Amino acid sequence: MANTTGQTATLLNNDLLSNGHEFTFPQVMRIARMQLGAGGRDTLPEIPWQKRVRVRPDLSFAFPPADVVRVERDDSDLLVTTTFLGLYGSSSPLPTFYTEDLMDEASGDSSVSRDFLDILHQRLYQLYFACWSKYRLFIRVAEEKNHLDRERLFCLIGLGEKELRDSVPDAWTLLRYTGLLTQFPRSAEGLQTLLRDALGILRLEVEQCVLRRVPIPADQRMRMGAPRIRLGTTTVLGSVVSDRMGKFRILIGPLKKRAFDQFLPGAPLYVKLVALVRLYILDPFDFDLKVTLAAHEAGPIRLGDPLGPRLGWTTWCFSSNSLGEVSSRFPLALSAKQDPIAVEEDIPAPEPSTLADYYQRELALLRELTTDYVKIHPEMAPLVSGHMADPGVERIVEGVAFLNAHLRQKLDDDFPEMIHELTETLHPWDLRPIPATTIVQLPPREELKQPLLIRAGAEVASIPVQGIRCRFRTCFDVTVHPLTLQDASFSQPSGKAPSIRLQCELNGIGLSGWKVQTLRFFLADDYPAACDLYLLLMRYLKRIIITSLDNGATIEIPPDRLKPLGFAHGETILTHKKSFMPGHLILQEYFLFHDKFLFMDLEGLEQCSTLGSGARFEINFELTNCPLVVPKVDQKSFVFSATTVINLFPHKAKPISFSNELQQRKVSPSGEQPSHYRIYSVDKVEGLVKKKSVKIMYDVQNQLLHRTKDERICRISHRKSALVDSFDTLLSIASHKNMTRSDRIKLDIDLTCTNGILPEQLCTGDVSTTTASTPESVEPRNIKTFTSALFPDIHMNRQWKLFSGFALNSISLNSAGNFRALLRLFIHSNSRYQVTVMANTRKIDAVESIGVNPADRLIGRSMYRGYDIRLKLRGDHFAGPGDLYLFSAVLERFLGGYVTQNCFIRLVVEEIGKGYLFEWPTRMGDRCVV
Repeated sequence: MANTTGQTATLLNNDLLSNGHEFTFPQVMRIARMQLGAGGRDTLPEIPWQKRVRVRPDLSFAFPPADVVRVERDDSDLLVTTTFLGLYGSSSPLPTFYTEDLMDEASGDSSVSRDFLDILHQRLYQLYFACWSKYRLFIRVAEEKNHLDRERLFCLIGLGEKELRDSVPDAWTLLRYTGLLTQFPRSAEGLQTLLRDALGILRLEVEQCVLRRVPIPADQRMRMGAPRIRLGTTTVLGSVVSDRMGKFRILIGPLKKRAFDQFLPGAPLYVKLVALVRLYILDPFDFDLKVTLAAHEAGPIRLGDPLGPRLGWTTWCFSSNSLGEVSSRFPLALSAKQDPIAVEEDIPAPEPSTLADYYQRELALLRELTTDYVKIHPEMAPLVSGHMADPGVERIVEGVAFLNAHLRQKLDDDFPEMIHELTETLHPWDLRPIPATTIVQLPPREELKQPLLIRAGAEVASIPVQGIRCRFRTCFDVTVHPLTLQDASFSQPSGKAPSIRLQCELNGIGLSGWKVQTLRFFLADDYPAACDLYLLLMRYLKRIIITSLDNGATIEIPPDRLKPLGFAHGETILTHKKSFMPGHLILQEYFLFHDKFLFMDLEGLEQCSTLGSGARFEINFELTNCPLVVPKVDQKSFVFSATTVINLFPHKAKPISFSNELQQRKVSPSGEQPSHYRIYSVDKVEGLVKKKSVKIMYDVQNQLLHRTKDERICRISHRKSALVDSFDTLLSIASHKNMTRSDRIKLDIDLTCTNGILPEQLCTGDVSTTTASTPESVEPRNIKTFTSALFPDIHMNRQWKLFSGFALNSISLNSAGNFRALLRLFIHSNSRYQVTVMANTRKIDAVESIGVNPADRLIGRSMYRGYDIRLKLRGDHFAGPGDLYLFSAVLERFLGGYVTQNCFIRLVVEEIGKGYLFEWPTRMGDRCVV
């Protein structure tokens, strides 16, 4: 059949010109875009289609029967006359004499005034059409081909980065399955629905719990002398075990021969099926494909067949004329790689960000229209353009540009009313300013004779900066011991194991009276040296020996009693609430403040009570014979009684008064210098009803986590600020049935605030003042410089891309490029100190390759499925082996989020320059399995 697309478009265009009044205004604009826009029949690539559609109101007082009066040709362009939203005509908000004057002018065959008003109308109708399509997703995606909207939809299914989209065949077609791909937990029925529709095969089923015989890994088989073998607990006889929990099968058919061949390994539908399964399932299940060939479709083997018989797949031996239904089973390699498939996308020009940028853009558009007006009416040039233009005209144009800028800014937003709700639920710190942080030591005064516990949240303050003392709160519990580090050294005597020795002395008490279980210390050298020391203590520690220097008594502590800090629940600095994805938060905090991971806890010290009453003792960290690095250790390398502090503190907001209902009122910090306070969170909202002295407690909660039926709910939202590159905090309270309009309510709001960039003016040692929540028996002092405060990243679709990172799937582990793209999401690129951004980016660029293979491990007496991940990194992108190891340790926790609690990962990191390896034990979710 001949292509009738052009004929249909011509008929539609003729109908539009002859019967324009039968079309709505949006329909007219959509047809105009189809005809005059990119790819249209009458397109002019150098001229945007919007400039070729002139829209003006109808100069009449007649009752408007429709949106559009007529559509006319204006050379190759269109002229649309409407009956709504005009400054003159039947729906004008202006007094009628304005329209009467224009009608008198038109009767004299003049249009000077009307054409001037049409300058404003032209942009007004363009914005109206943009408003109409704003929340009509199909229009924006299918017709406008809006790149940003497509990107948001891809973010919902975990394909927010272009590298990930290129890894999936026909990524654009997957958007129709967003509902399936956002369901958790995933199900066999969901996979079956996805595959049936995407492959166009109705005869497709997913068979669950397929029996498989799994070989026991050689290192886990029971044998004499093997470690950790306990009868009745971890013992399994034989070399294989049966398992039904780790495999499913996809059944297709019966099919005709041509359709059957499309599912042979390497065929298009086979490749697509593997990619869809990889995208849908989260855990590394084993699975295969069983395709059934319909009866009488199998043919005999013939020499010279151009398609060629494939042994085991398409070869059957039979003597009769035909054969009944036959099946073939093919493995589906979960780790199979495929060539990237470029997704064609329209990349728009960068959008303006601030209100001032939008205003300048709208003003330029109106002045461009004014230039066209002067060409038609040159006698009006002195009045409307140039440096001698009439001030009244200038004010009108500037005022309209200002209003249009506000509207355009809203039209260009990334649907914050939706994504901010999700962000506030999953990772609220991404909508908040990131406060400055540092490390503070809390050394004891001489009068302290017993360990002193200082709870997390204790405050310390700095010296005044611009008249304000910056306040910091401790992030973790810290126990201050009456302990002094006398000396620290590294030694490697000939014929003996190398060791790190710490000589310590207690103040006023002996070892027998020292009530201690855990001793925490901070590696305080410069970052590269501290990381190398961290590497030695974490990977090359053989044993720990504590010796009394007064009587020579010793105790030995196993190396696994030395624990790293910063990875467990409750050891984060941005929030102490349980995170939905702990690995994401750990990775973000690493890029923000890597020093927080340089703390260690030495456990098992309750044995020190057996060392006698002496006050002096030595901690000897004995290392293996061949450590990777040789550190320089001195007394400044280790610091006791230190902790991470963050610039957060309680503060009050300016009071807000309202009657009955409050809609998105901006919350502002109180104080004489409010610019030095940034809101981190709203903690408490209390209302006082005037004249009644009645207090009202409002429940501050996210709408998605609505857990109460109480109607007194305070809703906190965020909106991009019109003046600065940040978010405003907005407060809304719905009306209550027991309140009247005459009741006035005054709100008392408790905030958690930060001082913004003010701490950056502080130096080492400037945080030195205790507060009411800090014991006087310690002398605080910051021993590290401050990290820079960061404001929320307001780049377009930033929150959508972060949300995409929560939809983890094996696609992001398909290649090094995919994995790097995912990791870059967690770097705050809007930092004013780009050196830090570049250093973090360089570490991500060090990922040379990633290999992911499904594996089976015997845990207890059951077989579990998981991933063996091998990561290759370039060592020259790091400050040293220790820096590479710490980065790898953070990635190991991050990768733990790729599987559920019933699966595992095992990570091996290889440095490709010098060839050294780091291996981690099997991890199931948040716990390691030995």
